Amino acid sequence: MKPGAYGLRLAGEPPRSDLLAEVVDGAPIVTITRDQGIFEPPNVVDEATATVPLINRGGIALNRADRSAQITTPVPLSDDELAHPYLAPIAAVHNHWLGRAAFHAGGIVVDGKAWGVIGSREAGKSTMLAALDSAGVVVLADDLLVLEGEKVFSGPRTLDLREEAAAHFGTTRELGVAGARERWRLDLGGAPPFAPLAGWIVPQWGEALRVWREPGAAAAHHIAPARSVGGIAISPQAFMTAAARPAVVFERPRDLDALTSGVEVLLSALAS
Repeated sequence: MKPGAYGLRLAGEPPRSDLLAEVVDGAPIVTITRDQGIFEPPNVVDEATATVPLINRGGIALNRADRSAQITTPVPLSDDELAHPYLAPIAAVHNHWLGRAAFHAGGIVVDGKAWGVIGSREAGKSTMLAALDSAGVVVLADDLLVLEGEKVFSGPRTLDLREEAAAHFGTTRELGVAGARERWRLDLGGAPPFAPLAGWIVPQWGEALRVWREPGAAAAHHIAPARSVGGIAISPQAFMTAAARPAVVFERPRDLDALTSGVEVLLSALAS
C-alpha cells in the first residue's frame, strides 16, 4: 500500500501528512508541485489541461499528459491544508481524466460496503459523519467521493466541522481558516483503500426523526445535484451506475443531542 487519497498515489511535493489514506499498488500517480505567488486563473477544464482558482489569489494548474498539478498560493500551505481541502480539486480533475466520477459527497463503510452521503449545502453531512465515526463506523471520505464503476475510494483521514458541531463532539482541533471558512478538524482512523458501492444516504432536516428507503430508480434525483464538482460533469454512464443504487433518506431535527439515537436508527435501516 502507498500513501495517497481518492484512488491516486501522490508524488513530487505531496503533503507529508498523516491525513493521507492508503491506495493500492499500481494506483495512478499524480505529481504535485508547490509555488508561492499570485495566480488567479479561470475555472476551466478541457481534455488536456485545467486551471482551478482558489480563494486568496491562488490557483492550481493541471496537466493531463504528465498527470501533474502545480498549486500556487500567496502564503505557503501547511501539509495538512494541502491534504484537505486543497487536494480535493486536484483529485476531482485527474480522476475525471481517468474516466472516474467525482461527487460532492461523503462516505462510510458498513459491513464492507460503501454508502455515499449526499445532500444539499448545510444539510449536516459532516456532522452526521462525525456522529457515525463516534459510533464506530468507518468514514470513507468527507466531501469528495470518487467512484470507478461501483468502486468507491477513500479520502483523507479527516472531517472538518463547524464550531457548534466541534464543541459537541469535543475531540477536534481548531484549524483556523482553510479554504473558504473556519474549520475544526476531527481526525479519523484508518479506512480500506476502496469499497463497493451499496447505496446513498441523504441527510435532510425535519421536525422529527424519520428514516426511509427509496429504490435506485427514485434515488437519481437525490444525487443529481452533486454530480458536478468544480464544473466537471459526470458521464451519463457513470451517473446511471451510481443512481442504480438505493437511497436511504435520514430526516432529523436540528438537535445534536438526538443525533446519537438517530444514527442507531439509520444503521438499522442500512442493515435491513
